[in-house]
Amino acid sequence: MFVLDDYGGNNPSRLTSADLLRSLQIRASALLQEFRLYQAQLKARGKQQEVEVRGFKRGLESEVKLLEKLGREFATSHSTSQNIVAAASQQDEEDPQLHALRSSNLPFYEAVWDTAKSCRHVTALGKKMYFAGKDCMASRTNRDERSVSRTDVSKDVQKKETLVDIVADNGLQWIKISTLTEKRLLFEMAKEGWEKYGDFGEDSNTEGGQVPETDRGGMRTSKLELLRLAEDLKISAQGVRVQFRHPQIQLVLPKIREGISPNVDAFLADLRATGAIVQCNTDMYKPSEGRQLDLDSLMPTVATVPLTSTINVDCTILLALISDISNFPRHQLLSNFAGKSETYHKAIVKQIEAEESSPMLSERIYPLLATRNLECTLHASQRMREIVHCMGTPSELSRAEILLGEGPYRDQPASTLRQAFSKLSMHVVPTEVLFPVKVVNFDANMLFGSDPTSATLNAESCKPFPTSIAGRTRDRLRLTPINASVFFYGWARHIVTLTSNRTVASKLLKTINDILDCDESQARKEDAEFLGPLIWCETARSLIGKTKFKE
Repeated sequence: MFVLDDYGGNNPSRLTSADLLRSLQIRASALLQEFRLYQAQLKARGKQQEVEVRGFKRGLESEVKLLEKLGREFATSHSTSQNIVAAASQQDEEDPQLHALRSSNLPFYEAVWDTAKSCRHVTALGKKMYFAGKDCMASRTNRDERSVSRTDVSKDVQKKETLVDIVADNGLQWIKISTLTEKRLLFEMAKEGWEKYGDFGEDSNTEGGQVPETDRGGMRTSKLELLRLAEDLKISAQGVRVQFRHPQIQLVLPKIREGISPNVDAFLADLRATGAIVQCNTDMYKPSEGRQLDLDSLMPTVATVPLTSTINVDCTILLALISDISNFPRHQLLSNFAGKSETYHKAIVKQIEAEESSPMLSERIYPLLATRNLECTLHASQRMREIVHCMGTPSELSRAEILLGEGPYRDQPASTLRQAFSKLSMHVVPTEVLFPVKVVNFDANMLFGSDPTSATLNAESCKPFPTSIAGRTRDRLRLTPINASVFFYGWARHIVTLTSNRTVASKLLKTINDILDCDESQARKEDAEFLGPLIWCETARSLIGKTKFKE
């Protein structure tokens, strides 16, 4: 097999030792400076705990220290400029310092960082991903559907690990960087004894009875390391779902060109056959030019769903909207107990304190509701009324009537409702908030009846409701009537459900993911257009409630 020479203007073998050391030190310093700016931005945004960078940071700092050490050794061994020139001209291949410079991992860290700067919402730089081996994954298909979950599988399996260099798009994109050169790639092919990439036919080198390793079906199983890595990443990604989807694998090969060698092109085709996106061509990677550092785009965001034109409001949010905690200042709430031996429950006091530092309605809820039609299920409205009539204050009772357009506020225009609500609150209701909340009589059981057309809803998406997955989800969770009505209504209509019931929301999403995994493992056709429930979780606010005797 013919092996190409390395290419590119920055080939380390063409530089003197002094020039190479100086170049690496300058580049390392620039990279470290940018990375520290990134860390400072994470800290300023309070997101340092959300992004895993320890592996990348440790590796980069280790590389910088190694270059500093080599610089000191180089200065000691070549103390005069004359010696430096003489040593540089010799380019002694046996010189361990020169070998260390040429073997520097700095180009890898540059490639990772340069690629990361082109990404959005990075959540990790250097993250280990764990997965079960192929045999273990195959055995999962024999499990009963009711028992299949990531937790069940992990109990009996010794997991393998692989490293993802960049996790971006809030977890939806896994990127692996390889600074493998064409020369090294073709050398690995030659080492396999192939006349051409993957050659295992009659013309292959089978002298001495040596044949490529095959599986039971007679197919070649001898694979190059990068291809095995791509397959491991695929298996690992199949055990993870973000917004019901597996992460997309991307391989970045900055030192590999396409269209130069048929063997390289065949190898790239095998990489793409794993489902990975492969980005190559050295012209796309020019660290000397560098990408602009946009720190804001690198910041991770809360994994939110896109807001729809109509929002399904859960009972928990209805209560937060009408609560005195959300609408009255702290001093007004606590003034009732001045000089008395009564106070609110500890949980209520914590909510009052949280509200003082971060007002929920003005900062989070009203911006979400603005310009959108508001709906809630009959179950949600009934449950809110029950709670308000049981423990609500007069002001909370009045807000409940305004919010739903009931009692004296029936058939009143939105402007009148906003004005009335604002009089009972320290927060002015924005004109974009469309009161009242429309109550919808919805029975989740209709979705799974013999005549599903009877439950046809005016969905905001043309995608069909996944009745089978939803039905199995219902059977596993055994939701209460109110939770079933709230979450299945939003799902069936393909609209966002706004809730503070994180417990049920988390169980619902986990169950759906487990069912999708089960279907996938059993080779059932997975709808690429599958649309799960759109859930937006917010902080809870209770009604002010009864007072508690202070001991």
